[in-house]
Amino acid sequence: MSSAGASILGVGYVLPLMYLVWSLRHGAKAPPNPWSATGLEWQTPSPPPKHNFHANPVVTEPPYQYSPEADREIAGVVTD
Repeated sequence: MSSAGASILGVGYVLPLMYLVWSLRHGAKAPPNPWSATGLEWQTPSPPPKHNFHANPVVTEPPYQYSPEADREIAGVVTD
């Protein structure tokens, strides 16, 4: 029983590791803001410069507010 459990546990560790290696080698590169998020952390380039913003940013929307275009894109709604 112990050997069977260890084998299952080993497969549980190896499979995600294989998926990770495959994704790193063959996966598509993510764009700078893949979810069209409006948070300040998504408004700077990567890697961030020494001073992220030239002036203090003014926050006008609630946290985790996403753009309506991204919501439609995620839902698969095409608007032409």
